[in-house]
Amino acid sequence: MDVYFHKKPPKLSLIFCSAIIGILPLKNFAEETELDAIKITGKDEPLGEISAKKLMRVPGSGNDPLRAIEALPGVVFSSGRESAPAVRGSSPEDNRYFIDFMPVQNIFHLDGSSLLNDNVVDSFKLEAAAFGAEYNDATGAVIAATSRAPYSDQKQAIIDFSLLRASILLESPITENQSAYLSVRQSLFQYYIENFLDDEEFEFTTVPEYFDYQGKYDIRLQNNGNISIQAIGSKDKAGLLFAEDSDEVQQDPGLSGGIDFNSQFHSQGIAWSNDFNNGSDAIISFSHMESDFDFSIGTANKLTATANDYYLRSNLNQPLGLNHSLKIGTEILQRHIEFDGDLTAPPCDELKPDCQIADAQERIISKDKLVINNYDVYLSDEWFIHPRLSLTPGVTWSSDDYTDQVFTQPKLKARWEFVDFMWLNAGWGEYHKFTDNFGQVAKGFGNPELDQPKSNHYTLGFEQQIDESLLWKFDTYYKTFDDIIVSTPDQTNYPDLTDEEYLALPRYTNDADGDAYGFEFFVNKNMTDDWYGWLSVAYSETRRRNKLTGEDFKYNYDQPWIINLVSSYELNEDWTLGLKWRYQSGQLVTPVVDTEPAQTLDGKEYVNPIYGGLNSERLPAYHKLDARLDRSYQYTSWKMDLYIEALNLYNRANVTGYEYNGDYTEREDVTDLPLILSFGIKAYL
Repeated sequence: MDVYFHKKPPKLSLIFCSAIIGILPLKNFAEETELDAIKITGKDEPLGEISAKKLMRVPGSGNDPLRAIEALPGVVFSSGRESAPAVRGSSPEDNRYFIDFMPVQNIFHLDGSSLLNDNVVDSFKLEAAAFGAEYNDATGAVIAATSRAPYSDQKQAIIDFSLLRASILLESPITENQSAYLSVRQSLFQYYIENFLDDEEFEFTTVPEYFDYQGKYDIRLQNNGNISIQAIGSKDKAGLLFAEDSDEVQQDPGLSGGIDFNSQFHSQGIAWSNDFNNGSDAIISFSHMESDFDFSIGTANKLTATANDYYLRSNLNQPLGLNHSLKIGTEILQRHIEFDGDLTAPPCDELKPDCQIADAQERIISKDKLVINNYDVYLSDEWFIHPRLSLTPGVTWSSDDYTDQVFTQPKLKARWEFVDFMWLNAGWGEYHKFTDNFGQVAKGFGNPELDQPKSNHYTLGFEQQIDESLLWKFDTYYKTFDDIIVSTPDQTNYPDLTDEEYLALPRYTNDADGDAYGFEFFVNKNMTDDWYGWLSVAYSETRRRNKLTGEDFKYNYDQPWIINLVSSYELNEDWTLGLKWRYQSGQLVTPVVDTEPAQTLDGKEYVNPIYGGLNSERLPAYHKLDARLDRSYQYTSWKMDLYIEALNLYNRANVTGYEYNGDYTEREDVTDLPLILSFGIKAYL
């Protein structure tokens, strides 16, 4: 469950973001390339793919290939390097994540870094739109990561250290056909972050930190079979206490008492897979994931929630003759949720510019235990009509016993090589998403009668392989969003209702919709003449409409232009130089145009802001240049990699937001980090 508040405290964008933390650093080509699916591999990739090794070396990524997806088309992390990406006009909460075929809660920490050790990442796929029937419960994007199998022929230990974190990976064969590894990582910024802050308005009660682990035990069976036993987990926590005379407490007395946050999940699973001699392959997995969430804000808002998810997933790829390849699978989820909360806070959503705790009009105390069952079955057929033309129709059937909804949602993809080495791609699909913010549908806090948000995706694109090292793609897309969940607007929108009648309204409804459209141009050059690189240019428009207030506005993540230019050059056999330049339109903000006096439920007076049009002001354009040097050292029995990063090389003062004083009479720019130098060392023992 999420609790929103109206703005981040001063310098929180430096506290909870890797801009401080990370920084401190931070088949053949025609058969495998798919429209709207960028597959990141660990091997020498076809032109339509970018290897995980390349992504790890993107300047500013801190050796994190998943964090580096920001350099791919259509991806926005917004200001403060939020902990999950918004893709092609969707919200980060619309995404879904998988690791080794098994669903996980998230793959990003609070600072935006991923929870996967880069030493075990084999590949990942970003499905940006119109993804296949095998993916469900997502209206935004799907990110599916795959970790490599443990080495069966060598032992190794890898020690990794940077200003961001320290980690150790232990790996070894166990028997002739069994092997395992275990990775443990711990953030380091909690030991020195306070040295970078000089603010008398707040102090840490819990210094921000994270921890994660990942283990895999592989058993190689006869006849191409494999059993994989996996465990993965992470923990993030942070806490702040505001001074009573701070701007934050003056603006929102509900923040008096501070903020404390603790989130963790632990997942265990077993998967059996097999590649059969007839060309078919299958995988079946069973996993359990426990998610715990503890949150308190001020003195009157406390929430604890625990979810235990039990997943059974399967997938079979079965060739049918020469022209058809059938894919069929299931996903069964049983979710046990227990929550206990005492909240004096208004209902909030991401479409509100202001959600102050002090604006609460009622206190809600509620707890419950629930069991929710969800069932999904999917079927698709890759039909090779002609050596140059394929169609992939598919359908997903889904139901759950909480919303009592049943979905039968078709999908379709097409790929046509209309001239040699030039393809036309098209896709369409219908999708739905059970809200990740369970507080919106929980009894007491939300509205159990809500429907699941839905979306339609349409894509059309061209791609051409110029030669063995050069490819370009041009993709267009259009998305619609329906039944978006919004909170009940302020009482001023209901002048004819009494206080009792207003409080009787549902706190959340499905009364918002929207759309997004855009185009993306992508050029990828593989390694020739000692260099490689790519250029992406994306233009988009994304809007939302609140039917309750009549507002029609640009969405929070609307950043029309995003340009990425990435290049790496091998100076010699030891040194590699990389550069990344990123330009994006400024983030949207809602300005304060006036103020009015207000009182909390217990009679405390404060100044309430009056806002202008929602997302009616755009910050200046954001751009910066990052550089990276990599050096490898080979010794007799071990080796070492060193990287040095310079972030924001020309020291651009990028404005990421505005900060108001206590009575909103003064406003100042909040800027991203200046020029920062960082480094990392990795020893292979």
